[in-house]
Amino acid sequence: MAEALIDDPVYVAVSTDVSESRLTLTWALRHLQPKKLYLLHVHQPISINPTSSGLEQSEIDAIQESELTSSYEILLKYRDICVVEGILEQDVDISYSLANNVGEGIVELIYENNIKKLIMGAAADSHNSEDMVNITSRKFDYVTKHAPHCCKIWLVGNGNLIHTREGRFDRRGSPHPSSESLTSLQGLDSALVPYEEAVRGEHDNVSHSLSSPEDQSARGFETMYYEEQRRGLEIEERRIKAEEDLRAEIENMKGIQKELEEQLYIDCPRQFEMFQKERDEAMKTTVELLRLLNLDNSESASHSPSSSFQRSVSNEPPPYFLCPITQEVMREPSVAADGHTYEAEALREWLDNGHDTSPMTNLKLAHRNLVPNHPLRSAIHEWLQGHS
Repeated sequence: MAEALIDDPVYVAVSTDVSESRLTLTWALRHLQPKKLYLLHVHQPISINPTSSGLEQSEIDAIQESELTSSYEILLKYRDICVVEGILEQDVDISYSLANNVGEGIVELIYENNIKKLIMGAAADSHNSEDMVNITSRKFDYVTKHAPHCCKIWLVGNGNLIHTREGRFDRRGSPHPSSESLTSLQGLDSALVPYEEAVRGEHDNVSHSLSSPEDQSARGFETMYYEEQRRGLEIEERRIKAEEDLRAEIENMKGIQKELEEQLYIDCPRQFEMFQKERDEAMKTTVELLRLLNLDNSESASHSPSSSFQRSVSNEPPPYFLCPITQEVMREPSVAADGHTYEAEALREWLDNGHDTSPMTNLKLAHRNLVPNHPLRSAIHEWLQGHS
């Protein structure tokens, strides 16, 4: 068995308490001298109820994500310890999982990674510090009961070896006998039933030689083998189901992305055409305003008897120079979605105050975009220069 395990990577179960797990890790490094080492950690996510905590789900997700990040950063400290002890950084990896029960999470990682060497730590109470043999670990007890028998497990406390569960192999020297004939859990169950019936029949009908300790050990080993295979297939089926769910979610997201791209392809030309129409209407209005402005200037320049009256009237700005909101001469005239021209700052303030309707028509605006009315701005600028 030592030869079968010699080249297997070493897995060391560590917690987020570096001071507690440091001695376990250094014991593994100095006594096993692994060529490849994995830091095995089971993260227990914090449970927060949105109703009782008063937090939004997004806030809870952020808290759990921050906790997960902090946990991973702590694992990097263990990797630094390995480097100090002489292990190359590329020879230290992390095996990580999420579970509510640490023991169950460790067992699942053992099956998923086919772990053959596992070192676990046990914290000693002060009254047990002198008698290391009496130190126990509930996680260790659970793992040794449910882990495959081919996995050798060491229990270390305060830097001292407390207990070792030797790994056992089948009669051909392989920790995982072939299960090609058992393609599903149902096939495994159907294969196990006649075997168990045959064992019972042999127990009732055969001679004393079949009830020898060697035969009993062989039957017990076969039963354990089938049980291990059953658990392995259950884990494999859960993994396949998770992969299928993930692929379905990815395909769903691709479909949503395609729909958004198609909608964007349809909406963009419509928006562009609408802006062009608004711009053309603003240009026509501005050209007409410039024509009227030039007409007013020519009339004010004549020497008719009523010229003094006209000059006094021309001192008032044309009404289309005034913002419908502020009733003041516009400095940055801009066309809104309703086709009317406003002072840009005034309309932005109108929209920022929670309005989504036109100040002129009281109808809902199709959008919040503003198109600068450059011709009208030029006309207002000329008028202001002539009346400054």
